[in-house]
Amino acid sequence: MSINSRGLMSMEDSKSTTLKDSSSHMCCSCEYNMVVDKNKSLVFKTPPRDKAFLTIGVPTINRTGDTYLLNTIESLVSSMTESEKKDVIILIFLADTDQAVKSVLSSEIMKKFQVHIVSGLIQLIQAPASFYPKDQIKRLTYGQGKNYVQWRAKQNYDYAFMFKYAKDLSTYYMQIEDDVHTRPGYISSISEFIKAQDNWICLEFSELGFIGKLYRTEHMERLAMLLMMFYTEQPVDYTYLFYNNLMTQFSRIIKIPTLFQHMGLHSSFPGKLQRLKDKFFDNTTKLFKGDNPPADISTSLSTYLTFIPKLAYVTSEGFFWSHGGAKNGDTFTVIFQSPQRLKRVVVMTGTSSHPNDRIYEGNLVASLTLVKSEDGGQMCTNDIEIGTFVKGNVDNSNLLEKIAFKVMCLRITITRDQEPWVIVKEIAVFI
Repeated sequence: MSINSRGLMSMEDSKSTTLKDSSSHMCCSCEYNMVVDKNKSLVFKTPPRDKAFLTIGVPTINRTGDTYLLNTIESLVSSMTESEKKDVIILIFLADTDQAVKSVLSSEIMKKFQVHIVSGLIQLIQAPASFYPKDQIKRLTYGQGKNYVQWRAKQNYDYAFMFKYAKDLSTYYMQIEDDVHTRPGYISSISEFIKAQDNWICLEFSELGFIGKLYRTEHMERLAMLLMMFYTEQPVDYTYLFYNNLMTQFSRIIKIPTLFQHMGLHSSFPGKLQRLKDKFFDNTTKLFKGDNPPADISTSLSTYLTFIPKLAYVTSEGFFWSHGGAKNGDTFTVIFQSPQRLKRVVVMTGTSSHPNDRIYEGNLVASLTLVKSEDGGQMCTNDIEIGTFVKGNVDNSNLLEKIAFKVMCLRITITRDQEPWVIVKEIAVFI
């Protein structure tokens, strides 16, 4: 079977020799064990690299309407540090079967990202027609039409080829789509999340489809085989979850906030629109990055998932997100571990993706003393108001003149009931 220019399977034999068969005997398992010839798969020769930390797989195919690939690559590259670029491989798979289409696209990529291709950061690969199965689609599953099932089936083999190619390039492999964007610091966030996990098979950095799914590369061969075995019956979005279950990971492990946002509208399947957005994605990079001396953070607001209060105060990524709206009198409190002389305090609420989840009416006070309350807790007293919220934010840079003493606490108080949830994105304290 060959593949037509729209990426669909049709009956036509191919004589390509880009694959080496791992066995000289024809058997049911032989086709699953075919070995990818890396040198022949490369569109442009790239220098060899030592085993990298991470390979990011990006399959791409020509689509009707907008194209997003170059923006996706730019987002991936520009959001890395120079040292990270030496330890990551961006693997772009050209999935079109029309050689003219692939030639145009590969030329565009080379023109814009030549320095990164020459360095080995970006590798472009393609698969031969001989990699794909020769049998016709006979069974339609999930009530989907023949053309869609053919497109879905080819996608399984596309991904399997990528997995086989990448199985020894790096320690970890993560796949995204060609119409997403990320944010600065995403590589370090991935590394930190990996280090924080125990006993896992798949980590996810997006809630959507097969975007941001990360495996150790030791799993790539078996995962490729599973995709190839059930290529006509199952979409990859289901197969990877089944694989995780087989490997005894029975629940998804998703980093929240997520790191990749879907930005495309036109699907790679002709005529299909994809209005998908990851509700957990946001640019969580702190804008002000204050001195933020050691402190304990608490709130009367309920916490949504893992968006805990301290994430508003740390200078690394993250933010606090309440579970539900706020009531008049709800508080968010910072108690310093030692008294501090303050120069400036900034509080930012809401985010670009959730601009309405902010504080609509509230004030910020600094407390000079901390005393024990009757119930054995702590109570901040001797308050001095240092700001009121305007469009969800407070910024007072004149505190040395306003407060002549050291401060023990900062307390945000909401002064009107509100239905929108509350995101405290950043509390920046300058001393």
